[in-house]
Amino acid sequence: MPQLSVSDFIVIFTMIATGGVFLFYRPLVESAAWRATITPLASIMGSGFLVCAPLLYANTGNYAVMVMAGLLAMAYVIGAVIRFNIRYGEPLLETKSLPAFNRVEHHLHVGHRNAAHRVAAVEAAEIAEKISHFALAGAYFISVSYYLQLLSNFGLHAFSIDTPLYGRVIVTVILAGIAIMGVWRGLKGIEHVEEVAVGINLAMIVALIAGLFWFNVSQYFRGTWVLDTLSVNSDGVHITRLIMGMLIVVQGFETSRFLGSEHTAEVRIRTMRWAQIISSVIYLVFLGLMAIVITRAGHTVEDTGITAIVELSAIVAAVLPILITVTAICSQFAAATADDAGCSGLIETIIRGHMNTRYAYLMVSIMAVILTWLTNVYEIISFASRAFALYYALQCVVAILVAKDAPSVSSRGLRMFMYSLVLACCVAVTLFGIPAE
Repeated sequence: MPQLSVSDFIVIFTMIATGGVFLFYRPLVESAAWRATITPLASIMGSGFLVCAPLLYANTGNYAVMVMAGLLAMAYVIGAVIRFNIRYGEPLLETKSLPAFNRVEHHLHVGHRNAAHRVAAVEAAEIAEKISHFALAGAYFISVSYYLQLLSNFGLHAFSIDTPLYGRVIVTVILAGIAIMGVWRGLKGIEHVEEVAVGINLAMIVALIAGLFWFNVSQYFRGTWVLDTLSVNSDGVHITRLIMGMLIVVQGFETSRFLGSEHTAEVRIRTMRWAQIISSVIYLVFLGLMAIVITRAGHTVEDTGITAIVELSAIVAAVLPILITVTAICSQFAAATADDAGCSGLIETIIRGHMNTRYAYLMVSIMAVILTWLTNVYEIISFASRAFALYYALQCVVAILVAKDAPSVSSRGLRMFMYSLVLACCVAVTLFGIPAE
């Protein structure tokens, strides 16, 4: 057995300690506020955290931290639009009675179904809201494929296999299993797996940052902390479009919009804001600490791939590649099933009366399989970013209409102007985002 280094001990101890808190500390686990925070936080941190460093440093060089700050700022502003719709839009769009919360179903299935069931008091807002649900359903088709393509990439990488065909077969088999379980029993039983995966994923993130911090400190005191200039594409327009295609790495905060069956509007607004702040701090600290690792590894645009974080983490601690691989597989599966459930909840309302609702899971899996066989992981990242940007754009339209007509809204003109600017940004991402290849 190889001898463990100080970095290994720090990583292992941090992961066990934080994992124990996230999974077993009852005041935290049973806290309603924590549960409302962990859903958007886990969605934001799930996949993007694993792919952001290789992709950003490969495409933007030493500007990676600043670019991520820009993405996070854009996400926070979009989040403000979603929070406005939670506070002012939902009361305007509510029906007098929504379907009862069905505890035998996955909570995101129910949340998205109930949200799609809302009817607007203002006709234009009603149309925009309903169209946004179609856009979100399409975004979820893409994101389910995205998460599972990442899962297969990390899984195959562990065995040094780089054959796209094998990855697509694995994704297809997993999606077939999810479809069968969804049609037969629903995905309620998978929620416990998701909770465990989320706790482990967050513990791994904290452990990785702790290992990176120790690595940076030790390099500094040895006098070997040197940050080289990394190459970057000189085509500014191309780089801008690449960054637009990476919005998915900070996406996920909108899940708070669909937790109304479990949490009040004020709780969702507050916890969604905290989820975005916490994830922003983690992302920026992580990318800043990764700079010396990227430099030490000598990675460039040509040799940095989607799973490069595995090799990069080995520079920090020998145990990290194993931990990251296992965690990546678990977290991507959990994220895929959560989005599958959310999408199925939307479809159940959209197709009501035209198809047995239990086949919504089958429809999601079929669409995700088609996307898996038509795209690669880089393309699907761009497509997912653009699809969610379209949903955000439509939510901006809803916010503009709500700001115009809802009672008790202050600074109507300023809000409508600001939301129009956000709308323009989201439309630009939808139209011009490209894969980071």
